[in-house]
Amino acid sequence: MSSFLLGFASATLPCKSAMMIASPRPANRAHSNQGASNTFLSSKGFREPFLHLLRFPQNNVRDIAPSQNMAIKDMDNRNCRDVGVAAPPTVMDMAWEWRDGVGIIDFLERRNFLVTGATGFLAKVLIEKILRVAPNVGKIFLLIKAKDQQAAMDRVKDEIIGCELFICLQQKYGEEYTSFMLSKLVPVKGDIQESNMGIGNDSFRQITQEVDVIVNSAANTTFDERYDKALAANTIAPSWLLRFAKNCKKLSLFLHLSTTYVNGERPGILMEKAFEMGESRIDSSTQSKLDVHHEINLVSDLIETLPPNEVPQKLKEIGLARARMYGWHNVYEMTKAMGEMMINADRGRVPVVIVRPSVVESTFREPFPGWIQGNRMLDPLILSYGKGRLPGFLVDPNTVMDVIPADLVANVIIAAMAKHGTTASPSIDVYHAASSTVNPIMMCDVFNYSRDYFAASPLTDDQGDEIQITDMEYFSSIDSFSSYIQKDIAEKSGLSKEIGPNSNPKQRSRLEARCKRMAESITHLAKLYEPYMFYRARFDSWNTRKLMEQMSTEEGNKFPIDLRSINWEDYFANAHIPGLKRHVIKKASSS
Repeated sequence: MSSFLLGFASATLPCKSAMMIASPRPANRAHSNQGASNTFLSSKGFREPFLHLLRFPQNNVRDIAPSQNMAIKDMDNRNCRDVGVAAPPTVMDMAWEWRDGVGIIDFLERRNFLVTGATGFLAKVLIEKILRVAPNVGKIFLLIKAKDQQAAMDRVKDEIIGCELFICLQQKYGEEYTSFMLSKLVPVKGDIQESNMGIGNDSFRQITQEVDVIVNSAANTTFDERYDKALAANTIAPSWLLRFAKNCKKLSLFLHLSTTYVNGERPGILMEKAFEMGESRIDSSTQSKLDVHHEINLVSDLIETLPPNEVPQKLKEIGLARARMYGWHNVYEMTKAMGEMMINADRGRVPVVIVRPSVVESTFREPFPGWIQGNRMLDPLILSYGKGRLPGFLVDPNTVMDVIPADLVANVIIAAMAKHGTTASPSIDVYHAASSTVNPIMMCDVFNYSRDYFAASPLTDDQGDEIQITDMEYFSSIDSFSSYIQKDIAEKSGLSKEIGPNSNPKQRSRLEARCKRMAESITHLAKLYEPYMFYRARFDSWNTRKLMEQMSTEEGNKFPIDLRSINWEDYFANAHIPGLKRHVIKKASSS
């Protein structure tokens, strides 16, 4: 529910709906303010990631002032340039230098890859695209968390080879599909949070001898995660993976997937700039520099000193407090930013590319529209609205929500990989895969498109009756929204009716408890989402647009990354929401 960021085979490709929605759009109504528990893990379990590290000295943070990350922009925020960036090359310069494109297919063929987080949403889309367009690719080693090698193989067969996302490859290879997939995909039992990725000696030797590109797609995306777990997955693990990468003799690129929201609370146009160790998202004159090693030591000390029963909740609280102290909204953003810092500080001569997607949602076109795995960021809101459970929300309707379909993110990754993997220059390059400066969509648009879709194709309740939805109501404070949602739940449940002579006190008590839990759950969701529902920054994507210009016409057609081509109303009506119904609601119902 709180994360940004699983399919079944079918005989035919899903067809894009021909339904066109043209219902009128009444004015939006707005309101202004007038007046989960974790199972406790053993000490060994949650301390292990930190015990592999030596204690860090506290005086090793570089004396680097945080960049302001601001840009000169024109009125529509589309042509953004960093004040200190040199003038871009002319069209003629780029046409000469890149007349043959980036060389994507040539780069992919016969290259060997190591992918972490391989069973995740975005990694699957990336793997599918590579196998579909470059069947002569070498091996793709997939780091899989499993109890043994056979269990890792079983996960690959069940969660990747058997996934509906790969239906085009199934249709292409027919009876040879499984053998083709197993000739390319190599499951490797391991864990990114262990030293040397927890890889056995034989696999270690093979990977370090053969791998050309490492793609780190593993992450913990929970907004309100415990600080130790978020640090282990998002900060320490990428550093360990980079250390592992330095053993790879043929390595031409280390590609790390991050998020645009590492930029934190800063307003304005946020640039594609690598983090330096010690940066925070606040004015350095009023706050000491962020020391990543101190944060790791802090958590280790807390785990050692706190009573075991207090550890889970205290680590959630300290994570949120530390994030907000340094200018991030939550522990996810902060630990991902610190992971980037660790990579930049320790990369040495390893070529590094960081791709920062914004809110990744279902596929736009490839391999078919609307494929999605699990609830992404917008989906709990869209589905709850369609089910009649969320008639209002804590949101500024004019907030720009930066959305990008997963297949376009995969194309950005592949194009950047080819460009920088070919040159293998020991630099660090950052790409924003984001829409807010080139094709922005506002939250009111998201809810309007959802309203129009569910009005034309309503969901049904447990009795099979169609659910009628109303216009979304918008609230500007958590207090006004909380009062509204409590009242709405009470009315819909019948709780607001007066107790009659035949009422059952026990039944009413149970109903009251249930309504209270529902209201608390929705209010908690609103608090988690609040920073993004009033977000005032936009993400510059100059590097990504320059990459697009450097691609040949054929590459641009085969690996489209131009977000200006997306009609958002068509995407939500004919791809994304039908995809949610097919892959999220249907799966939840079958479960």
